[in-house]
Amino acid sequence: MNQEIEGSLSIKYKIYDEKAVILSCTGTERYVRIPEDIKGKPVVSIGPYSFSSPEDNIRKLNDQEIYEYEIEGMDAPLSVKETIKGKKLQVIYLPRHLERIGEYAFYNCTELEHINLGEGVIDFGNGAFMNCDSLKELTFRTKCDTPTGLAGFLREIQSELTVTFEGKEEKAVFIFPEYYEESIENTPARVFHYQIHGAGYRYRQCLENGILNILQYDMLFQAPEIQNESKTALSIALSRLNYPAGLSEHYKQQYIKYLRLHKEDTIIRYLEENNAKGLYSLKLEEILTRDMMDFALKASIRLKQPECTAVLLSFGEESRKETDHKFDL
Repeated sequence: MNQEIEGSLSIKYKIYDEKAVILSCTGTERYVRIPEDIKGKPVVSIGPYSFSSPEDNIRKLNDQEIYEYEIEGMDAPLSVKETIKGKKLQVIYLPRHLERIGEYAFYNCTELEHINLGEGVIDFGNGAFMNCDSLKELTFRTKCDTPTGLAGFLREIQSELTVTFEGKEEKAVFIFPEYYEESIENTPARVFHYQIHGAGYRYRQCLENGILNILQYDMLFQAPEIQNESKTALSIALSRLNYPAGLSEHYKQQYIKYLRLHKEDTIIRYLEENNAKGLYSLKLEEILTRDMMDFALKASIRLKQPECTAVLLSFGEESRKETDHKFDL
């Protein structure tokens, strides 16, 4: 999270059982960092409608129950404080004590893209993230083998979701594909057939007691549903190989095999991301082979990636030297 974009923030909250419950936030930025505690009270809950229509929920409370907490930040000139709700929220950093996200807390936050939060299972109210169509990234400040609130997010979000675990010593990235549900009416029989499309539903079943089952997650890569989603499959393979937390040798080879079968797509992905260092790994794993060098070099030039082009030219020079040595007498 970028500390430099934090503006001033006013938080309305209430105290329940000696713990703080967030009611609303008013600030100058679309980035919100909820503090770990407020005046010694741990923040454990995001109240209902806090970032959708907080005014309606606050009206139901007595004034004596509502407190306000001010956080000074770096505000741009002429910036104005506004209630942060709906489209005004883009990124939120949640406290590590969080136990509950109330009903419709982030309803219609259509520009919300990224949530950063700690460990521990979280209770979700109905529709907590309904219509959060831009939410694509979750970051948990813990290891991937600890209980988190991931299951609740996966129930709420059907679109593709990139989930990052940032432990003290290890980073892990898991991609959960999109899925959608469809009801098809059989008019003569007056019945509906319920269908699920996409690999995402099966991937969302890979949790036990709030902990991601990595073995089950990796096993699903063999399923035809994900193999038919080439772009997402490539992203999954690359993320597991680049951040191999809990990755067995068997499934490592499974992902490498996929990349070898899709050499052109893999090379283009690295070039689009200007991942010059990654090209060395592709060469080592026999994905960027000699017969692919010309394709890779032309693509790098077309995409205007000078760093990648320089690396590929060096590979070509090494190949020519190796070939020359074969003819030394």
